[in-house]
Amino acid sequence: MSILPPGHPWEGAPERIAQDHTLIPLFLHFAHPKRAADTLTTITAGASTNPEATLGITVTQSRNQLHAGKYCPDCFAQDLKTLGFPVFYRQHQPPFVRMCAAHARPLHSSCVRCQSTRKAVSMWQVAGRCGCSDPLLPPMFEIGHDALTAAGWLWLSQQVSAILAAPIPSEPTAAHLFAALRNGGFAAVRGGLNSAAMMQALFDHFGEPLLRELGAGCWCGSQPCKHRPGRMLTRSALDGRRIPNVLRMLLLTRLITHDVATLWKPIAVEHEQRMDKQPTGYGQRSSNGRTHLDARAISSALNCAEGKITVAAQRLGVHAYVLASDMRHHGIRLPLRPASAKRLGAERLATVRSALSQGMPKNEIARQFDVSEWSILLIELDKPELGTAHREATIARQREKHREALHSFFRSNPSKTRNDFATSHVGTYDWLREYDRNWLDSNLPAPIRNGHNETRGTRKEWHQLDQDAVLCIRDTVHEEMTKNDRPTRLTPTRLLSTAGALSVLSRNTQHHYPHAKAEAEKLAETRDQFRKRTIRWALHKYAVQRIPISINQLRRVARLPARQLIEQRDCVIEVAAELGLTFDGRCSLAPWNN
Repeated sequence: MSILPPGHPWEGAPERIAQDHTLIPLFLHFAHPKRAADTLTTITAGASTNPEATLGITVTQSRNQLHAGKYCPDCFAQDLKTLGFPVFYRQHQPPFVRMCAAHARPLHSSCVRCQSTRKAVSMWQVAGRCGCSDPLLPPMFEIGHDALTAAGWLWLSQQVSAILAAPIPSEPTAAHLFAALRNGGFAAVRGGLNSAAMMQALFDHFGEPLLRELGAGCWCGSQPCKHRPGRMLTRSALDGRRIPNVLRMLLLTRLITHDVATLWKPIAVEHEQRMDKQPTGYGQRSSNGRTHLDARAISSALNCAEGKITVAAQRLGVHAYVLASDMRHHGIRLPLRPASAKRLGAERLATVRSALSQGMPKNEIARQFDVSEWSILLIELDKPELGTAHREATIARQREKHREALHSFFRSNPSKTRNDFATSHVGTYDWLREYDRNWLDSNLPAPIRNGHNETRGTRKEWHQLDQDAVLCIRDTVHEEMTKNDRPTRLTPTRLLSTAGALSVLSRNTQHHYPHAKAEAEKLAETRDQFRKRTIRWALHKYAVQRIPISINQLRRVARLPARQLIEQRDCVIEVAAELGLTFDGRCSLAPWNN
């Protein structure tokens, strides 16, 4: 904006430049609408110091990308006829675009020789033109070697052109893609996406050479990796905390549609249907692969048996309990026989029906009212609406039980996190996550993200810490020099470690304790100084015992080799004279043994 001349059509319109003449809409296509709007505003306002990072383009994603301008030879010739000069088209510039969507021809790179010079003027050349006498304009790839790879390059370029020709979506495209993949056969057993099935489908659609060329080679291997396809559409990407990688989103889009422009339109209803999933109310029971009896066959058998369920079961070749269960499944009514009603009694029959409508567990009904499971099944067949009422009441009771478990957990443990609840109440968390997701998200504590920033302490006052370290070093030296125990050498490392400033030895943090470092180097002992101090301490031990000095005894007390004692002979003689000590006649340290 700052270099546009007055009166330019783009003057004062940064949004127009960003949306119509840059790749920003491409990188924001799969971002959450709110995140996309905020990112666009940040960049157009000039508030982003690093637009690539703002768009979610990490160093890993941008590594080895082609930054030279690319152009199509056919577009080049057409521009010369219509404009008089060739131009670069933005749909050709993404690093993963190698073909022209309009002409299905490989793109050519700008002059490689000019690019290698890295001169600023090379950035402002027109397409296919440079100042070299022999320009080198290589194609992006040689067509004809692999039909699957060429088809993949063409499909990617077509999708990029379609995205850049349309405005930034106001729909959560990533969420619709996630729903489409789950409904398209890539759903995992416990939620999320089946990465293994997606990797195989990607391999079939694009082939291994193209995937490796695009930097998705890890999807081709059989070994699991942390960047598997299922991890591309995590909750952080769906709710706008992260901008998804547009290339990998396009690759996943190919698994369920040929045209990214029609991605969200047929999928919105499917996504809503998936979110409206209801619990069954009962646990899963193994049917050993058995399918339900046909409703018309059941009705025909009952008519022939005059309503006698045991006779109808014999005609169908099944157990009576199996027939009754399938009748309940189809909602076929079987009036309760007078003998059964008389055996149960009117009062108990009404009580059982009331308990079923309130969702009381059937095993409790059987135990409390002394009725068999078969009798309960016959009562349900007499009034099929009881089965539906019991199921709905059971679901409501389950929902209330799990909700109360969450409330009770956080009332007892207010400092616990959502992960603690998921770990200690696995069944409750899974049920609420599957069937009551909105309520769960609104009642769980907010997730702790970037916890290290929240727990970071106050800013350290390095100057004050440096002064405190200096005082600590001086105190350590004073204590060492005045103690009566065996001497320990005062090294710079020891002094800095005692003062808590050992990090000064690191090249990156040595500026934190400049005065402490200088004080430690000043007060540290050399080897010669330490030996003299050790000899003085050892001779003070001799002074207490008042015995002649022997080199053999002195080296044991001082724990120094005899050779070093001889080197310090002058010091030994001087200190011995101060303390009034005598030497053994045979001691080589004596003054008379020169």
